[in-house]
Amino acid sequence: MRWERTGREVKANGESTTTYTSHDPEGWMIESRKRNIPHANGIGSWSHTTYVLIWPDETETEHWTLRDAKAVAETLLLEPAT
Repeated sequence: MRWERTGREVKANGESTTTYTSHDPEGWMIESRKRNIPHANGIGSWSHTTYVLIWPDETETEHWTLRDAKAVAETLLLEPAT
């Protein structure tokens, strides 16, 4: 399955969301969501990125890597309908 980066939004605090769209008729999407997580001591933060697979029915599943999110979408697309 071919994926294309179709958008990017960057907030003033450094958080960002990057959107990837598949080139299949069903329209699968993946959002790379980088968020700032505050340190336990309250000083500063660290960045954490998750990859959210957005199904054609708008259900969302969260994954640790872009590769994992793509693999799930491609596996589901190739499975025969039951």
